[in-house]
Amino acid sequence: MSILPWRPVSQTIPTGTAAFRVPGAYAGRARFQPRATRMLPEVLKSVAGRVIEFGFAGVGAADGPFAGQAMYLEWRTDATLDGYLIPEQDLEFLNESADPRG
Repeated sequence: MSILPWRPVSQTIPTGTAAFRVPGAYAGRARFQPRATRMLPEVLKSVAGRVIEFGFAGVGAADGPFAGQAMYLEWRTDATLDGYLIPEQDLEFLNESADPRG
């Protein structure tokens, strides 16, 4: 009989933009700039180019269309984006400035 050394289970640590975010946390102001507007619902087409406040929602599932990307929801309301999850690729986060238009 031999004794095997114990090794702790290693966990994969996420990397990238979403690595240190907690779902529900405020993410900041970003301009909604979707890449493919042709396939978007009308409510999203109508707000393309607008600056909106976002909260982090999580990371896209491995088998989904936005695998590994940070996903965002409109911050504390659904008035503009109607509750749609928005992938990181469609957002341009802005630096905080005194200008409310971004």
